[in-house]
Amino acid sequence: MADLVTPNTLRVGFVRCTSAHADIISIDTADASSMPGIKAVLTAADFPDLVPQPSTHRLGTRPTPYFALAKDRVRHVGEPVAVIIGTSEAAVVDAAESVIVEYRDLDVIVDVVSATAPDAIRVYDEWPDNIAGTFDVEMGDTDGALASADVVLTERISIGRQTGASIEPRGVFVEWNRNDERLVLWTSTQSPNIVRDFVSDITGIPQHKVKVRVPTVGGGFGTKFHYYSEESMLALLAPMFDQPLLWLEGRSESFVASVHAREQTIDVTIAAKRDGTITAISAELYADMGAYLHMVSYGPAWLTSVMMTNAYAIPNARARLKAVVTNKVPSGSYRGWGQPQANFAVERMVDLLAAELNMDRAEIRRHNFVKPDQFPYTSLFHTFDSGRYAECLDRGLELANHDDWLAYQTNAKLAGRHIGIGLSFYVENTALGPSSKMNQGGLEQGGYDISNIRLEPGGEITIFTGLCEMGQGFTNGLAQLCADAVGVHPDQIQVITGDTDACPYTGHGTGASRSAAIGGAAVLKASAALRAKIETVAAHMMEASAEDLVIEDGKIWVNGSPDKSMSMSDVGRAAYRRAIDLPPGVLPGLEVIEVYDPPSQAWPYGLNHVVVEVDTDTGLVSILSYAVMHDCGTILNPMIVDGQIHGGVAQGIAAALHEEILYNEDGQVVTTSFLDYAIPSAVEIPSFKLGHMTTPSPVIPGGMKGTGEAGVIGPPAAVIGAIENALGPDGPQFTTMPVTPQMIFERLTQANHTGTSTK
Repeated sequence: MADLVTPNTLRVGFVRCTSAHADIISIDTADASSMPGIKAVLTAADFPDLVPQPSTHRLGTRPTPYFALAKDRVRHVGEPVAVIIGTSEAAVVDAAESVIVEYRDLDVIVDVVSATAPDAIRVYDEWPDNIAGTFDVEMGDTDGALASADVVLTERISIGRQTGASIEPRGVFVEWNRNDERLVLWTSTQSPNIVRDFVSDITGIPQHKVKVRVPTVGGGFGTKFHYYSEESMLALLAPMFDQPLLWLEGRSESFVASVHAREQTIDVTIAAKRDGTITAISAELYADMGAYLHMVSYGPAWLTSVMMTNAYAIPNARARLKAVVTNKVPSGSYRGWGQPQANFAVERMVDLLAAELNMDRAEIRRHNFVKPDQFPYTSLFHTFDSGRYAECLDRGLELANHDDWLAYQTNAKLAGRHIGIGLSFYVENTALGPSSKMNQGGLEQGGYDISNIRLEPGGEITIFTGLCEMGQGFTNGLAQLCADAVGVHPDQIQVITGDTDACPYTGHGTGASRSAAIGGAAVLKASAALRAKIETVAAHMMEASAEDLVIEDGKIWVNGSPDKSMSMSDVGRAAYRRAIDLPPGVLPGLEVIEVYDPPSQAWPYGLNHVVVEVDTDTGLVSILSYAVMHDCGTILNPMIVDGQIHGGVAQGIAAALHEEILYNEDGQVVTTSFLDYAIPSAVEIPSFKLGHMTTPSPVIPGGMKGTGEAGVIGPPAAVIGAIENALGPDGPQFTTMPVTPQMIFERLTQANHTGTSTK
């Protein structure tokens, strides 16, 4: 975003509250306003018609309105209370330090479980409690199954708070054209059409006069799927100034200005027969939503709740969710969108159940998998499309050299080393849709994608898509699909993204592992229609039947006569410049627009297998081996798929061992830089073994299943299970993530001092 700066660009900065819960008594901007280089210092009082920030999810919740600038009360550290416009970043930073805000501090609540107590501090005075929303789902007779089970285990699972922490923080650049009263807004978002709609809602500028542009985004991970206060404020400021405006998020600022994610406490009960058959699972979920329900409301926590059976054919299941407000930064989207929490809870419980029954951890999973002949299989909420789970498990164990590592573990134990083996199995929700069901569920979005494909006069092809490139390389996949379907070389194809004027509306944006599956299906549909038009024109020009034409690498010939060919440029010339060459009744131009709305979702799956060594003197965990066997349906580009898995696994390992946003009891964020928020480096991330299976999705044209979030789902359970395995059956039990060296050291020290197990 910084590259968009022009010589006359004004810089924008925000004064953010330092109190986690307080009434705003006064904001003194006089000194700041008079400083050199400052154009204006504004507060909510300067925007009397300011409306609450909009949302895409209507989930039956209590309203938690928040604004581009806080009005009377702040509920978390980092809320913007004033905006400063100046001629330079330095001037804005200096002015921000001169704004004096007087607060009346209120009591603070930061623990999600404590916030549900009857006498808990209220985040909203008018509420009887801190529950912003609830969701209950059940199948079968869970209570009956629990009562009749041979074995019942109950544990409290805790998942730490994280954030996307992309390489490029957020940014917004706006220009106002007074001649036609048109706003151009550049922003680092995953969903340009949603931003355009919301900017129009906030400012009152008609949608057709709001143009959203998205540069190549330096990582999104769900954090940039959200619509933020800064986008609203710069859009409101734009008509007030004759110069462009730019806001760039600082790294420390991002820890309080961008959404957090993941934090949940889940009380899980699992029941089974003596032979290892899981008969029931029940979960009570407490999701820490922070101070406000941000754009996606409690959607990620909802997905956690309905994924509590994972890949297993558990006949009786129940999930009860409480979305709880606290005095923290709002929680929202992050890669995996609630699925890593569910996977960690279920897979940890399956490990503990295996230990209780003295069963092999792989065997208990194999015994309970949904079988191939059971698909399509409906679980708590979703219907899984296809899978070969047991085969994936077996092939994954072979890929990981599981038997060799078991032998290595035994020998290492004799030498006093602590080697552990962990595994987890996952399914991933991808290809979000269909639109009507999403709307019925409370989402003000669609699951469809629109593809606009045009043959240019020179024979090249341009694809226009509403999806966004964030470094994941999906444009490569779309070009490959189109090239194969139309019959041209991928080098002849250009994919245009990130422009709401040029590109078609997409119902959701880039997220939910849908670019290849939904965007790809739309491109396939449009490519087929474009090819049919090309064949019609070419057949007329060659005096042949369209059914007899062969099209490859941009050349067209009649089957059996490759020496007599024409090129795509010949067809393009006819379509645009020589109407005399077109068939009767065919109008000039060669362009198609097609919409794909999935009938159902696609479900990739896979195995994570990890070997670790634990240094019991320091608590340090070293990863010795990591293997992933996965099935994402049809693979468009193996290198890109491998890259997505690598990146996801790295983030999953980070969640297991390193990353956590911490708060003190006063609601102050303790982790505000990469010195505190420990993103692992290449030193901590191992090399990987990756194996591919291909089970095409029966519900997606082309058979693609998403893979963008697959890698991040399974690692926490596998890694933490391996740590527990390394420390032996009498060692500490871990149902919390992350598991840090300090935690391991303290638990081992406690066991040594007391002489008892720390389970």
